[in-house]
Amino acid sequence: MLEYIIIFTVGILVGGINGMAGGASVISYPVLLATGMSPINAAISNALGVTPANFFALIAVRKQMRSYFDEYKNLIFISIIGSTVGAILLLNVPPGVFEKMVPFLLLFASLSFLIKAKPNRSQRHGLIEKIGIAASGLYCGYFGPGQGVMVIAVLARDIRRESKTLNTAKNLIVGWTSLISNIIYIFSGRADWPVVIALMVGSSIGGTLGGRWAARMPKAVYRGLILTVGFGASIWLFAKYY
Repeated sequence: MLEYIIIFTVGILVGGINGMAGGASVISYPVLLATGMSPINAAISNALGVTPANFFALIAVRKQMRSYFDEYKNLIFISIIGSTVGAILLLNVPPGVFEKMVPFLLLFASLSFLIKAKPNRSQRHGLIEKIGIAASGLYCGYFGPGQGVMVIAVLARDIRRESKTLNTAKNLIVGWTSLISNIIYIFSGRADWPVVIALMVGSSIGGTLGGRWAARMPKAVYRGLILTVGFGASIWLFAKYY
């Protein structure tokens, strides 16, 4: 019972941070590993449990959802294709390979946020953005934690987008992307459902709160939060698997 209370509490924290910035599911992933779950089962249960946070974070801007969806629907579709491929790979790649790749994937996601956004409205920029979103979708389906960081890093290349707009776009893209890959996970038979439910309830509460706070978050705090979570989790995973 205590185990599920801890997971629920961690879910609130993860949901809140994901709603404000992204990447915080790297916190819940090691917690699930600590319960004795295999890396792949933990990744699947983690993905299923934290997905609602992105949708609940959108409650604060629900009246603008139609316009946001129309603006980003192409990127959502591209990301979904990537996540479908990633989910299939996760269920078929040997676990040892998965464990060795995870620290590098997460470190890359964190480093990508350090790339300075530049004004670029050319056709080539649009292609680069689509490739970046497709890659983040593939990452989402294969592992997940840190995808929000990758999506924000890609979208931030266009300086016309404000941080508040980026956060909403991120929640929309990550939410839909995760939803589709989660359908594949559900039928895999590898999810620990009591864990998923405890994490899901907690992350839903946290996501709702995080979505409201994001609009008032200073840019420096917003950026620092993402980098701290991303680099901290990367170091932990390198220490664990190497």
